[in-house]
Amino acid sequence: MFICPSCKKNFTRKDNLSRHLKSACNKSSFLNRWLTTSTPEEKKKYCEECKESISQNLWFGHLRSNTHKNNSKIIEQPGVQIIKSAFKERIITYRLSMEEMILNVKNYFIKLEKKILRIFEDQLRKHTCLKINMELFGYYYNPSTDNHDVKSFNTPFKVICNSAETKDLIEEFVTVIDNKADEFAEKDSGWILLNFIHLEININKFNPLRASSFIELPPEIVRRQAVVNIRNNDDYCFAWSIVAALHPPTGVDFVTSSYPHYSTVLNTAGIDFPITLKNIKKFENQNNISINVYGLEKYYNKISKNEEYEIIGPLHFTNAKKNIHVNLLLINDDDGNLHYCYISDLSKLISKQLSKHNGRKYLCEGCLQYFDTEQKLQYHNSYDCDHVKINLPSKELVKDKYGNVAYENILKYTNYQKQMEVPFVIYADFECILKPLNNNENVEDPNSSYTVKNFEHIPYSFAYYVKCSFDDTYSKFEKYRGLDSEKVFINSLEQDALNLYQTFLKTPKKMNTLTELEQTTHNNATKCHICDKPLLGDKVADYCHITGNYRGPAHSLCNINYKIPNFIPVIMHNLRNYDSHLFLKNMCSNKEQISVIPQNKEKYISFEKHIHVDNYFDKHTRNLKKKNLSLRFIDSFQFLSFSLSKLSDTLKDEQCIEIRKFFNDEEHFKLIRQKGVFPYNYIDSFEKLEEKFLPEKDEFFNSLTDEHISDEEYERALKVWKLFECECIGHYSDIYLLSDTMLLADIFENFRKTCLSTYKLDPAHFYTFPGLSWEACLRFTGIELELLIDPDMIHFFKNSVRGGVSSCITRKSEANNPFLSKFDATKPNKYIMYYDATNLYGFAMSQYLPTGDFVWLSEKEIKDLDIFSFSNTSSKGYVLEVDLEYPEHLHDYHNDFPFCPENYKPPNSKSTKLIPNLYNKSKYVIHYQFLKQCLQNGLKLTKIHRVIQFSQSAWLKKFIDLNTKLRNESKNEFDRHTFKLANNSIYGKTMENVDRRVDVRLVTEWEKNKRKDGAENLIAKPYFKDLTVFSENLVAIQMQKISITYNKPIYVGFSILDISKTVMYDFFYNFLKPLYKDNVALLYTDTDSFILEITTNNVYHDMHKNIHKFDTSNYLPNIHMRCL
Repeated sequence: MFICPSCKKNFTRKDNLSRHLKSACNKSSFLNRWLTTSTPEEKKKYCEECKESISQNLWFGHLRSNTHKNNSKIIEQPGVQIIKSAFKERIITYRLSMEEMILNVKNYFIKLEKKILRIFEDQLRKHTCLKINMELFGYYYNPSTDNHDVKSFNTPFKVICNSAETKDLIEEFVTVIDNKADEFAEKDSGWILLNFIHLEININKFNPLRASSFIELPPEIVRRQAVVNIRNNDDYCFAWSIVAALHPPTGVDFVTSSYPHYSTVLNTAGIDFPITLKNIKKFENQNNISINVYGLEKYYNKISKNEEYEIIGPLHFTNAKKNIHVNLLLINDDDGNLHYCYISDLSKLISKQLSKHNGRKYLCEGCLQYFDTEQKLQYHNSYDCDHVKINLPSKELVKDKYGNVAYENILKYTNYQKQMEVPFVIYADFECILKPLNNNENVEDPNSSYTVKNFEHIPYSFAYYVKCSFDDTYSKFEKYRGLDSEKVFINSLEQDALNLYQTFLKTPKKMNTLTELEQTTHNNATKCHICDKPLLGDKVADYCHITGNYRGPAHSLCNINYKIPNFIPVIMHNLRNYDSHLFLKNMCSNKEQISVIPQNKEKYISFEKHIHVDNYFDKHTRNLKKKNLSLRFIDSFQFLSFSLSKLSDTLKDEQCIEIRKFFNDEEHFKLIRQKGVFPYNYIDSFEKLEEKFLPEKDEFFNSLTDEHISDEEYERALKVWKLFECECIGHYSDIYLLSDTMLLADIFENFRKTCLSTYKLDPAHFYTFPGLSWEACLRFTGIELELLIDPDMIHFFKNSVRGGVSSCITRKSEANNPFLSKFDATKPNKYIMYYDATNLYGFAMSQYLPTGDFVWLSEKEIKDLDIFSFSNTSSKGYVLEVDLEYPEHLHDYHNDFPFCPENYKPPNSKSTKLIPNLYNKSKYVIHYQFLKQCLQNGLKLTKIHRVIQFSQSAWLKKFIDLNTKLRNESKNEFDRHTFKLANNSIYGKTMENVDRRVDVRLVTEWEKNKRKDGAENLIAKPYFKDLTVFSENLVAIQMQKISITYNKPIYVGFSILDISKTVMYDFFYNFLKPLYKDNVALLYTDTDSFILEITTNNVYHDMHKNIHKFDTSNYLPNIHMRCL
């Protein structure tokens, strides 16, 4: 029911109320004139309690309003402070602390209970319904490492709608936190609780998503004829949908009169309608019915280039399927209204999303994937289903934007546009005041006192360098020092982006007249310079739309899609962990869209601000649309994961081109081309920036790295001060900031040059080095990998991934080495040796790896399978699910390093560990090369359950060898480092776990704006998980994943891991054990290394005799070693 606030008239629909307010309500017209007339800011008063400005003419009325009275009842309590809030305190975080030392969770909450209850009561008066969680922070000490740290324990969010529930909620939260604290203490972590510091309560206004009256289904869903949408005009669409599932209609299936009334069929006692997802479980119990609820989401189809709908969920999945089972569809309109429909045929509704092929399908209601046999579905439901919708590619033929037709499940190189050098790149950096914070959070132990200190990082200056790739005269440097630097930074970037668009990007330049040589080259060309494929009568001249310069011959579609990127990269070092938090809160001043690629709700791989730069006319919709240009913030640390200081040391002087532009004087250049030093901790106020002398050397201590600077570094700082005639520390800071910014520019520009010349790809298009390296690999090898389309195969590989073995086998060992001072000649010679496998994963990646043609073997084929008949270089490979017996007579011999390590949870542990053990193996999934090695070393194969066969080749070797060759030929450390990282990154990309991806939305408004959800809508959704407040108008909201897209070749990573293990086991059991027998013991292993205890006369002599087993490439030729 909707009530007019002016005349108190009732309406059943929101749109009727809106129409009434606009045209029919006489009482509202006078008020509307007041509300819509702008009032100068000086004639408004700001209400502290309500957090809004009120016109002076309406001030006294506001003071008498219930809203103000409710807000005014909130009384400040000692030990309680608001630390974060957003959207007029609809999102708010309280911090509760006390001076008393308490080491028991329950007692801590007893002391705070009255304050917590008061907070709940105050907030329930304001908002009626809340979503709340708590987080308790404790101060811990670890005596084994002599470290102090803050640990926290939180609860999930819970809904509360009346004060009667508050005590029960507190008890529930106490139980959760107490259990987590106990689990942490029981993990044998070594941490000792010194004191609980404070409790944080996160409270969000909650408007429950309630389903009620009729909403139309999208036409494409109606056409599937799988959903019954009841046209009810009350709040009971859920009940009507259940009745429609239980009783056949007597007339038209979408009208309520065709069914018995829900009140005569269903038990709805004690259940509020419109019903929320939370109350469905109660309904199930009262009616002996099981219910699943699915959602409907709109998405953009890149192939059809249209907005389409897909079924998501389940939003609610029943605990146990009963004899009477009902599937419901929950839909919504643009106003946030919800409506339940009855899904009469889930398989029919979902099948269009899964495949166009007809035939019998067995659908999993938990992840919305189908199986071709009932047996496979039952196995999946028993072992694999996570109750999250799975998206898989199909074997349908699709056409990409370049006109190429291929199967959808084929992964190959297609990102030709990333070969284009990005025309503008911005390098940026900040400097901050580190203001110490001491929130009276003191923790004492019997011997001394400790204070938990945080620093508030207050930006006071920034610098950025706009690098133009096609004409360096357009490159420019900007710097600013002032109190509002973070705001000026964003505004300045936006203005520069707009200027670049207006000057270079808005109007494409016409192609320059081709020179005679260019024309001849073009006429004779037979290959497209973009995709490297033959030109077959569709040749066009591709040229740069900024300069007009001819680039080469191209296919027409390649030319059309080879576009200047619609973003400008803003590159900062360590953006993800630090710099982004300095200015992110200022990016939403005009509420323009901000998109994010999250690592978690607070750390972002990248984020973009979409700036409105122009309007254009859309020929298809015949509407005027906005033209956006994005500022894409990326972290250079995600490409080059070392400190700026270490990276700058790898550059030669002639590679520091950008720095040389600013410091042409040789003495100045030598000082600035290396990372400077700065007294970070000393600068704790703006006033210190005005000091006329550098502080003493001790003040350069860096609490972050726990390091002092050297005398040499301090002398260099004094020299910089003198040579550049610094007038104050602020001026020295400007020089330091300029140096850091230009060092970053030189480092990344050299990295771009290396990648463009080697891989023909510009890193400025990418977010991380693994992403760049993977695209380079696909381009260089030309491989076409088949993505798995069978969910059973996906889980087969995914659940069987086992990383490198890391294990401490022997607690203590003491060497008796004749070449060391403490040698005891009366005891046997004993050595502790560290052996590391050179390029372990590089070797594994160079072997035969899967490419495609994945099939399950039949029972007959499994029975006839002889894996020893297949070499490691056979065209076909196998992964098997087997039972293995570990014979008892091998236990002593294999005790140090057992074969077939397993993932499982040790006693008293919450996390899974990879543990080598001597147990028999059941349903162990293993690569055939590793299995052959296990059987050759005595394990017994007792049963084969399932086998996947695939085609394989050494397709990755070509790329690995390229980088190894280039690394060896490199003439500078920077390039050597780049090519090493390229190989290391590939392995990580083959192991990418899409299950770990998170869904984070940056929202700038409370209410829904057109099709864009606001914070209110997202918090109300059943898959809301958590949030982080950045500012009053910027909040990051994390949602639980409602779907997972499997589009990575995880089978490659699985194979690399298993093959790499064969190297380690071969070295141990086929070299060390035969050579030393019982005189070798494994002390410790970590993936690619062994620490060994070897009892022998001279271990170095043994190495020399078996030199073919060791890598001596770093030794000088003919070197004399005393130990030999």
